[in-house]
Amino acid sequence: KIEITMLFTRASFAIVLLASSASLTRSQAQTQTCIPSSDVFFLHWVDNCSYTEFLERLHDEMLKETPDCSHSATVELELLLGVSAAEAEALITNECQKKLDAQLTMSWKDVTQKAANGEPIFDQIYFNGGGIWNEQYQTSVENRVPYIPGEPSHVLAYDASRVDDVYESYAEEMKIEFPDGVVKNFDNCPLRAAMCCWVSDRQANDNNGNCATPYDTNCVNADPGDNTDLCYVDMERNPEAAGVDGGFAIYPGDNNNGEGAVHCHGMAWTNDPRSPESRYKGNNIFFVSMYDHLYTRGYVRNVPGAPMCGCIDTMPVVSRSDCTQVDVTELWVATYTPATETTQASFELDLDPENGIQIEFNACQGVNNNNDLEDYYNRLVRDKEASVRELADVRKTLVGRSGGGDSKNDE
Repeated sequence: KIEITMLFTRASFAIVLLASSASLTRSQAQTQTCIPSSDVFFLHWVDNCSYTEFLERLHDEMLKETPDCSHSATVELELLLGVSAAEAEALITNECQKKLDAQLTMSWKDVTQKAANGEPIFDQIYFNGGGIWNEQYQTSVENRVPYIPGEPSHVLAYDASRVDDVYESYAEEMKIEFPDGVVKNFDNCPLRAAMCCWVSDRQANDNNGNCATPYDTNCVNADPGDNTDLCYVDMERNPEAAGVDGGFAIYPGDNNNGEGAVHCHGMAWTNDPRSPESRYKGNNIFFVSMYDHLYTRGYVRNVPGAPMCGCIDTMPVVSRSDCTQVDVTELWVATYTPATETTQASFELDLDPENGIQIEFNACQGVNNNNDLEDYYNRLVRDKEASVRELADVRKTLVGRSGGGDSKNDE
């Protein structure tokens, strides 16, 4: 009996050892990272900064380091940071938001630099349709001021050269502040859409509008390329720009039988403040209003009674408007720093310092038509980035052919 008992006890002990060993192996597997966690490493990805995008990139790195990795990216992040899944998600989400809030941004006052040079309301006057950029045109008459023998004055390419500098050096690779803090016309755009309408052309030889040389005979009251039909101006929409508290100006015809040539061009952004369209709307309004239409095409002056540029609900009622969207490529980098005796493991997220941002300005892609502001807004509604009610309010300004008469689309 004693021998039998001893054999049974030894067998039981061996089984317990085997079970404990198997349990230990499973436990080790569950706490082992698939990416070595003892060294600093980097993750790069092209897209938005978000927990979802980060997790997808982490998953790819796991499979690269350990092809047979048995756990998810969520577990991997828990193991790397030593926190729960919920805490890890909060850490990454907060890190993204912190970097977006602190993103290097060009102040709108630095765009024209006029305020720093003694012209504090230059930008406000410009967007209303006044000031030297709008009202002057190139001239060679000898009584001009300043007078330089043999040279014209008021050359747009010289007078607005700062616009070209900003476009070439900043607008395509750095966030520009939206001008709502400087220009009242863009304050709190309720429909997240803005538009400019021009009625004059001051620059020749750019394949836009009918300004021609010699300037003093062929560029006085020249017209922009016509792309819309002006229906009416409700001056109560923007009393400051109109100079009166209210009133209407109605334009029943079109072109030579109505208001003459008018060119409108706008933009819109989504209801998500983290989206590229929302974050880079300052770049877009700079491109549309100053680079593409003023500096490149020479389009200037406002429809009487309305601002030249502003939130769409403050603008003239027209049949349609061209449209530009920003297509943004962002290169994000996450830097993992392992834990030490005194610090916790962490991920630091930031835009790549060399190639972090690339911005392209393209014709808006709508549901049925491109380069059309109303149809681009229709796409925002389709993608649940704007509401049907907001689209209906946009259509109070962009009333279509039936509301504003015939129009042509000159891109």
